[in-house]
Amino acid sequence: MLFAPSRPIEHAVRDRLERLRIEFGGRIVEPLHVTLERTDGEDPSGLAAAVREYAARARPVAVRGENLFTTPSPYRGGDVLKLHVAHGEQLRGEIDALRSAIRTAGLRSLYGDARSTSVTVLERVERHGSVAPGLWSNPVELFTADELILSRIVDASTYDSLDRVVIQ
Repeated sequence: MLFAPSRPIEHAVRDRLERLRIEFGGRIVEPLHVTLERTDGEDPSGLAAAVREYAARARPVAVRGENLFTTPSPYRGGDVLKLHVAHGEQLRGEIDALRSAIRTAGLRSLYGDARSTSVTVLERVERHGSVAPGLWSNPVELFTADELILSRIVDASTYDSLDRVVIQ
């Protein structure tokens, strides 16, 4: 399950991502999103129903990024550049409510309760190692998450979109 924007990201954010792409190589991830949860995937219809039930009471939430880091990603087929997500009260509440809906539906989390939240901004980066702290001012609003996307991993950097729900 992904929190994503339903509209294009702001030009200032797009420009910053382009500068990072020039410095690190790779490709800008589209759409930018926060992966909230992964489940065992045994019941896609039950998952879609649980997410739609949650979305009826959810509210759009600002996603702010801080502190760049690189890490290997088998889901993306190489190293990625990520931003830690700054957790405000509203974002924390929405994540908790979604995870609760998933557990109530009897679905098993692949992440468990202890998990840091991040946004992958570049995939298959060419420059590896530590990231200079000054490359990203802390925190910066990346987007307003007003859409939930249900997807299934098919292969490295290949996903099937199962459902999309706009959050009003």
